[in-house]
Amino acid sequence: MAFENLLRPGRINGMYMRNRLIVGPMEKSLADLDGSLNERYIAYARRRAMGGAALIQLESTYVSPEGRGNPYQVGCHGDHVVPALARMAGEIHRHGAKLAMELHHGGRQASPTAHHRRPIAPSAVPSTFMDRGAVPRPMTRADIRRVVDDFARAAERCLEAGVDMIHLHGAHGYLLGQFLSPQSNRRTDGYGGPLENRARFPLEVLAAVRGVVGPEYPIGYRISAVEYVEGGLEAEESARFAVMLADAGIDLIDVAGGTYESMSKIFQGPETPKGGFVSEAAVIRRAVGDRTPVSVAQRMNDPVFADMVMEREGFEYITLARAFHADPDYVQKLIEGRAAEILPCIGCNTCVNLTVARTPAGCAANPSSTHEISRIRRTVPAPQCVLVVGAGAAGMHAARFLGLQGHDVLLCEASGRLGGQLHYLRKALPEYGMLVDWLALELEKLGVAVETRRPVAVEDVRGMDPDAVVVAAGARGGRLWADQQDRTIPVFDVLSALERPADRWEGEVAVLGGDFAACTVSQHLRRSGSVVHIVEGGASLAADGEFNGLLMEMELEADEGVRIYRETTAELLTGGRVGIQTRGEEAWLEVGAVVIGGRVPDTELSDELRRAGLRAAIYTIGDAVRARDLYAAGQEAAEVAERIGLVAGASVSA
Repeated sequence: MAFENLLRPGRINGMYMRNRLIVGPMEKSLADLDGSLNERYIAYARRRAMGGAALIQLESTYVSPEGRGNPYQVGCHGDHVVPALARMAGEIHRHGAKLAMELHHGGRQASPTAHHRRPIAPSAVPSTFMDRGAVPRPMTRADIRRVVDDFARAAERCLEAGVDMIHLHGAHGYLLGQFLSPQSNRRTDGYGGPLENRARFPLEVLAAVRGVVGPEYPIGYRISAVEYVEGGLEAEESARFAVMLADAGIDLIDVAGGTYESMSKIFQGPETPKGGFVSEAAVIRRAVGDRTPVSVAQRMNDPVFADMVMEREGFEYITLARAFHADPDYVQKLIEGRAAEILPCIGCNTCVNLTVARTPAGCAANPSSTHEISRIRRTVPAPQCVLVVGAGAAGMHAARFLGLQGHDVLLCEASGRLGGQLHYLRKALPEYGMLVDWLALELEKLGVAVETRRPVAVEDVRGMDPDAVVVAAGARGGRLWADQQDRTIPVFDVLSALERPADRWEGEVAVLGGDFAACTVSQHLRRSGSVVHIVEGGASLAADGEFNGLLMEMELEADEGVRIYRETTAELLTGGRVGIQTRGEEAWLEVGAVVIGGRVPDTELSDELRRAGLRAAIYTIGDAVRARDLYAAGQEAAEVAERIGLVAGASVSA
């Protein structure tokens, strides 16, 4: 497929675009504490420019100190940010791409733990998702004038630094969107009430920025076409506002959706369909006609699907954030006819999880993402003979990194298939299987020897006599803690539950444990048609998933087919029932099956190898250390390759 819609050149106002793919804004917790860019951030963006992207947006960039949401967020609020921003622009231009800055003010969604002040907003309507105790101060007319000026001054800094385009962030419930939304704007003055009044502030910001940059400089606007909250914006009103933007001379409308209070819509996972905002963007496309280009974001990473949507709906551009985070060479692979080699974003939201935790936003699919300086491909001068045991995510990543370094690698897998736990998960979430397929293709290209149905014991290792052994044996399902009086209820662990065909699940199922893996299985059971009872001993679900777990908990709470029993334990399985207790109160659940939550690491081989006194260096990675997630598996795979590479004389790994 030629991907003609995606790859044809374009123009936004006076700015030439070498293709129609935009790197979407994505906070990465990479900036310095004063909001400045650093060399690590510049290296990240440069790598995407080298990979063929046409326009690179960094992230939501605060224009006022009290508009900040993360201590490590990029800022454009002072002249001190200009030198590094100019270096960024120069690097982007050197590789043929253009740089856009998404100017932003968090309003009521700004974080007091980041800026240490009370938030300001159109009205005293707090955000109920993060920093819930922060009630914003309603903005005065003087506040409004100051913030409009802050946007204009930020635009001046962008011009000085050589930035090619400015994007105004009116989506996701931030300040521009807060004025527009009837859910967050309760004002009774000229900035509240009917749409024309609520649109006044964002249009004043646009006018101020246009006054700075001139008529031929491109300005875009990102909008949440639908906010998915009670009383929030709907597509019809957003379309009317889009016409106002077109009348005011906007050069691109980028369509997104959701606010912090509908966070799962902003960060849609692999369980959601492709093209999360296509229908909403189509409404705006029809409203503005040919006057203003429209781009659409959200789960557009499949290039066949994206190209088809552009053709069908008439969108001029496609915005991809997580897809470029996973594979910086996304465009170059399309150009070269290597679409099958694109490293897939699997929608796992690890990047979001890390950003919210205020740590650099790595990637579960690509362990080198945000490590562009340290994880550069180097071939070792003294290759090692390395045995990798276990072909799950950790083992396959490790074998790939070691193969890139030039080591002699053998990957052994006891089962007849690759992927480890991902083999089970791909049945519920097929995109996870795409990562397995990609890693398998990479190993084949590198010539890494892979043997399935090859269990490994201590004597096997002794006979092979490798220089190093990487044990990536993964984890097994958890154990049943409740008493089991009879076998009237079939019992599964989280892995065997995913292995069972979806059409075999019916009726009601008890899931004993509310960890992230158990909750993932619960969602799968719901999609299979079962009513699910989640029995969790703690107060929260999916707590080990951190921010992703919070999103999952919200989704499960909103599902009428899920019953949640917190601070509850399962005591007895008998007679087709599960006996539970909550703070001493006993009850019975009548179910057709039980799923045991939790996973336990498989440490047997690594323990035996360490006791055997072998010559080889022994390393254990991934879930064989402790049952965690894909991100830990990939990072530890990269780190063990670095350690082995140092032994072999390389300064860094691939």
